[in-house]
Amino acid sequence: MSSDETKKESLTKFPRLLISILSLVGFGIMVYLTYIHFAEASSVCDINEKLSCDAVTTSIYSEIFGIPISIMGLGYFGLTFLLAIFQRTKAFYQTIFYLTVFVLIPSYYFTALEAFVIKAFCILCETSKILMILIAVTSFFAMKEKFTVVFRMAMPVIIAGVVVAGVTYFAQTSIVAKKDYTPFVEALNEKGLVYYKSYTCSNCKKQEQMIGPAYKKLNSVECHPKGPNGNPQLCLDRGIEHTPTFLIEKDGEVIKKIEGVQKLPDLAKWAGVPVEKLEE
Repeated sequence: MSSDETKKESLTKFPRLLISILSLVGFGIMVYLTYIHFAEASSVCDINEKLSCDAVTTSIYSEIFGIPISIMGLGYFGLTFLLAIFQRTKAFYQTIFYLTVFVLIPSYYFTALEAFVIKAFCILCETSKILMILIAVTSFFAMKEKFTVVFRMAMPVIIAGVVVAGVTYFAQTSIVAKKDYTPFVEALNEKGLVYYKSYTCSNCKKQEQMIGPAYKKLNSVECHPKGPNGNPQLCLDRGIEHTPTFLIEKDGEVIKKIEGVQKLPDLAKWAGVPVEKLEE
């Protein structure tokens, strides 16, 4: 190893300084997205149904094994910043480049989900990916390696990233209903059940995935003012404090109320629907 590769680099050298700044900006974005995920508060980029950080960060695809994706983003940007400060040799750029390539692949899997599944885009999420690309490009040129060498070294990293994206997909879709629960939903409707939800509610997304596409046939009310056919006033009138909430209503009066994600057998029992309806 040459002396140029082992000697300490100045913190103010342009590529290292730029990576540090990009990492700090990305870290700040991830802190904010993590807050939105847990607080279910309206974000500054909740513009409409198609451009909504809220819809993305509270979807079932915003987590893997119960861990918010934004926390993993915190880990990436935090690590790149710390490496920029403490790994002062030129090998730093190689570490950053291959790490970023690895992380970018599952990141763009999430972009595909935004486009084709969630049907809403998170401006801040996509901004963080632009920051990652800038970090990758900066580190690539700072490495001063031939493209063919870098490409050959990157192939195992790319394959690993694809594997992680695949594992993430199967982990996130494991709770999706495997059958048609239309008879069950129709029985709930007959009992006077009304489902109060919010398009920014992560638990609502989980509940809907458990029921499958049949959830669209539920008698439901959107409580978020920016959500599809939002009716926040009705939610206030019904005393809805959390979503999801299920009410049994008759002639405009609330008979029963239950809050939170419900297992389908428990929901059937609570609503007085025969469990056999789950088997039809």
